Amino acid sequence: MGVSTRTVRRYIKKGRLHAEFIQGNHGGEFRISTIPPGLIRGKTLDKEPGQTMDTFHGLVHELQQQNLQLAAQLGAATERIHTLESQVKLLTAGKQPWWRRLFKRTPSF
Repeated sequence: MGVSTRTVRRYIKKGRLHAEFIQGNHGGEFRISTIPPGLIRGKTLDKEPGQTMDTFHGLVHELQQQNLQLAAQLGAATERIHTLESQVKLLTAGKQPWWRRLFKRTPSF
């Protein structure tokens, strides 16, 4: 509706908005089944005029596309990291400690 919860409670008290009072798990709750069209305000996202829900849906779609692109880049980067880790393991696997190289047995004739 574009109004605060306090305003909604005032509307219910004055009778401008029909609501049922139901006992919930954490106390009493108001349940609103329908909102009269006269009470719905076209709330903008920013202070700039023209940013309505259509603009919001366009922004959500654009962010979803960016999210998919970033997920693909993350997958490629993760695969590259795994490849580099396996290459590092291959490079370090054949090395011996310095003391084994120093006291290496030489064949005697």
